[in-house]
Amino acid sequence: MSKYGTDIGQNHINVKLQSWWWRDLCKSYGEGEELGWFHGALGWKVGSGDKVRFWEDTWNGSSPLKVVYPRLFSLSLNQGQKVPEVGVWEDDVWHWTFRWIRARFQWESEQKDDLLRSLARVKLSREVTDNQVWE
Repeated sequence: MSKYGTDIGQNHINVKLQSWWWRDLCKSYGEGEELGWFHGALGWKVGSGDKVRFWEDTWNGSSPLKVVYPRLFSLSLNQGQKVPEVGVWEDDVWHWTFRWIRARFQWESEQKDDLLRSLARVKLSREVTDNQVWE
């Protein structure tokens, strides 16, 4: 990073100054919306959720929620938010609070119910940090 002035996974300004090794390393991790094989093999074991993006990261199953529920993702006002921003603690019990751009159709509400069933398996903890894991 000190040599090329950028971090892996970020857009690169001057490709000519980069070594072949650095370019290959960046390709394995991916750039922007295009994830490389390495980044695609990483997931999250969620504790408090403060490092994990709710829709975009792999933390509940083997794919990001935006891939499993693309319609709900397109309707969500929670895009790009971390897990703790998509719910609240009430008396040490976690409650999901989704925000939508419009009222959902019946079949979209059924998908939301399916999402909630999937999320019921996840146990958030305020005291545990999130860990990135190799899937």
